[in-house]
Amino acid sequence: MTRPSDLSPASRPAPRPTAVATATGASARARSTRLDRLRDRLASERGSAVAEFPMVAALIIVIALTIVQAAMLLHTRNTLTDAAVQGAHRAALVGATPEDGALRAERLIAERFGSGYDAHAVASQDADGLVTVEVEATLPLVGLLGPEASLHVEGRALDEESW
Repeated sequence: MTRPSDLSPASRPAPRPTAVATATGASARARSTRLDRLRDRLASERGSAVAEFPMVAALIIVIALTIVQAAMLLHTRNTLTDAAVQGAHRAALVGATPEDGALRAERLIAERFGSGYDAHAVASQDADGLVTVEVEATLPLVGLLGPEASLHVEGRALDEESW
């Protein structure tokens, strides 16, 4: 039989801890179990669904409203551009004046957005026969409300009489 002193230091078995309970050992164990319980409570996901739902729901609502507002802005810009182009085409007809084009653009804007939407159209014609209708309107930031005259679009057409 081999004795522990005959074994090399690497192959010797590790000494067993003694089960002597001291006052500091007992309090250290109690502290570690309290810390373990606290760590387990903090790491658990119990009850997090209740708090998670309102936060995620609010985020989804904000994202959805942002997308709707971006679509409203794009729709408004495209509609105003179309009204300016239609006004320029109207002003470019034989016998029409630039004022006819501005009136046509304002009438189209009033039909599409209502009479309460703040938009103004101005038409001009240069010496080469190019008719330009410029529309300044409210930039829709919240619904159709926003800063006045902050959205500027224009439409152009070649006057038929200049051909």
